[in-house]
Amino acid sequence: MLRYAENRRKLFNIRIGICFCTALLLAVMLGPLGPSIAFVAYLGVDCAENWFLRNLPQKLDAGMSIARARCISALHATLTTLGICAFAVIPLTDPQIFEDDHVIVTELFFAIGAILGPALAASLDYRYNALAGITRLAVFSTVPVGIMVFAMVSGRVEALDLELELLLAGLLGYFMAQIWFLILVQRRHRNVRRALRSQALQRQALEDAYMRLFDQKQEARRLAMIAEHANDGVMLIDGDGRIHWVNDGFTRMTGFSFDELVGQIAGEILNSSETDPAALRAIEEGRAAGKSFRAELLNRRKDGKEIWIETNQVPVFDEAGRVEIYISVERDVTAAKSYEKQLQEARLAAEEGARTKEEFLATMSHEFRTPMNGVIGMAQMLLATDLSEDQRLYSDTILSSSRALLALINDVLDLSRMTAAGVSLYKVEFDLHACIRDTTLLMSRQAADKGLLLEMDIASSVPVWVIGDDRRLRQILINLVGNALKFTSNGGVEIQASATMVGGTLALSIKVKDSGIGIPEDKLDYIFERFSQADTAISRRYGGTGLGLSISRGLAQAMGGDISVTSRLGEGSCFTLSIELEPVPNAAQRSTKPEDPQEPVALAGLAGLRLLVAEDNRVNRLLISKFLADAPIQLYFATDGAEAETLARRYKPQVILMDMSMPEVNGLEATQAIRRLDMPQPFIAALTANVDDASRQACLVAGMDAFLSKPLSRQELLKLLIRFSETVRESESS
Repeated sequence: MLRYAENRRKLFNIRIGICFCTALLLAVMLGPLGPSIAFVAYLGVDCAENWFLRNLPQKLDAGMSIARARCISALHATLTTLGICAFAVIPLTDPQIFEDDHVIVTELFFAIGAILGPALAASLDYRYNALAGITRLAVFSTVPVGIMVFAMVSGRVEALDLELELLLAGLLGYFMAQIWFLILVQRRHRNVRRALRSQALQRQALEDAYMRLFDQKQEARRLAMIAEHANDGVMLIDGDGRIHWVNDGFTRMTGFSFDELVGQIAGEILNSSETDPAALRAIEEGRAAGKSFRAELLNRRKDGKEIWIETNQVPVFDEAGRVEIYISVERDVTAAKSYEKQLQEARLAAEEGARTKEEFLATMSHEFRTPMNGVIGMAQMLLATDLSEDQRLYSDTILSSSRALLALINDVLDLSRMTAAGVSLYKVEFDLHACIRDTTLLMSRQAADKGLLLEMDIASSVPVWVIGDDRRLRQILINLVGNALKFTSNGGVEIQASATMVGGTLALSIKVKDSGIGIPEDKLDYIFERFSQADTAISRRYGGTGLGLSISRGLAQAMGGDISVTSRLGEGSCFTLSIELEPVPNAAQRSTKPEDPQEPVALAGLAGLRLLVAEDNRVNRLLISKFLADAPIQLYFATDGAEAETLARRYKPQVILMDMSMPEVNGLEATQAIRRLDMPQPFIAALTANVDDASRQACLVAGMDAFLSKPLSRQELLKLLIRFSETVRESESS
């Protein structure tokens, strides 16, 4: 369509010139009126068509459809064709044609001559705009037919039979010539287009081939530059390992020149006496398999210096599928291997340091707790005697101070253990309601001493039995509730527990609200840092080291949760513990009877129990004997593991309290020896100041049945003995 518009616009001036000359000639011959009117009419329609075709590209870009453009161009073609036909029929306006003896032949000849050229041009336009071409040809064809009909109707034809036949034959020849020319033009147009298309395709194929060749040459040039100037070494070797080519990087890396390397067997000239045979076998196996492979091996430079090389070898195949050559990229990894060795040594040193620190913590735990066991135990026994008011005050002071010191020792050891080896969690089934309730009961004495209310609210959405680490949960709750009570003078503390199921996990939320002194907003994050409190004056007034919240948050995060806090100064605080637990399936049948931790123990249930205590510390032996002075049991003492084994053979005790750390033969070794004896096996409970998880696990692996940590609680000891005693009676009766 655009080509049609371009051709029409190029011939605009020529068409106007021809029409002007034709109008001038007719004006001279027939008078100026008719030709002038015809010229003006043609000039107007041709100018309109020229303006439309000149603006056609912009109209198409603006959204005009091709079909609409063709229709408009066909309308313009009709108007311009009618203008040309006006020139062809002007002679018919001559008065001479109405004379009786006038035969309309010259007018017909003039009309055919006037429209012949434009008709041929219309056949050429058909190639690009078929609608406009057909319109022009149809209009041009009506002119001679119309003149002939006019002659027949007006009765101006002389010798009608002969001349009419000649006129019809001439018109037929005229139409056949137009049709033949149109077919010829279209055929030549198709042939030319086909030839041009073929030439364009060939030219495009040649250009594509040239571009591929150019790209290949450029790629080859770039690859050659990379291979030649790369820092890594590149060499071409055959299947036997013989070198065919190396780059400058390889010569710099090995110290050998190009001529010294080419033609040599790579392994013979480069391998060191220290080269790992396994690496050489891996290279041989890779080449034998004809696949890409990678290996690290120790090579020797020309100057004798040993270097570590990482080789990546890729096979190149010929047309028959056989390995033609190997491209080997070599990289000096000596520095990386040295760094790897340093990292390995550093890792071993760190592991050794962690192990040493764990041993030190275990030792310190034992050394701290052993004397504290004597102090706290004797203070408890002293309070159980008849004392004066001053003596009771002194004893209470000793006991409270000892417990405060023990809490500080526990916090420091917990923090050090978390830093050294992280947090170890043990998942067991436990009663969640009892865990929260026991914590409340345990802290109720402290609340009562300060005249505070301590309330507990467990939502119905909280299941009773869950799977998790109840020991760590109790530790967090005691820290949070203890802090709330410590910083509250009036009002009270409330514990609220709720839970929701998220997938197959129970999301537990426990809020500890108090009406205490509150925390400034800018200190809310600061309080979770180690050895930090919201204000230094708080430490002087209320005491504490600032470790409790840091340890509690670390434990909560290890349990898949966190601790958050909201507070307003002077209005109290709310600490929210969020952790993840697992629900226990079919837990509805389990007993949920609460157990009072302060409930007195019936000593009659211990009647006849044989108890052996293996303890090397004299104060601890004295403390246990005082704890059990009024219990109806047979009590034996051993001062080390070897003596414990001997007394176990002799007295066959039903329960043994075994200290882990004893001279010569420790508690773990003594337990293993007793488990090998051919005798009724007793219940063995670990009695140790080592409270870390590793020590607990070691006791269970050695064959112990329970774990008692120092400082000992008389209530806890008696409950353990009652439980073992009941089990002993059940087994003996059966």
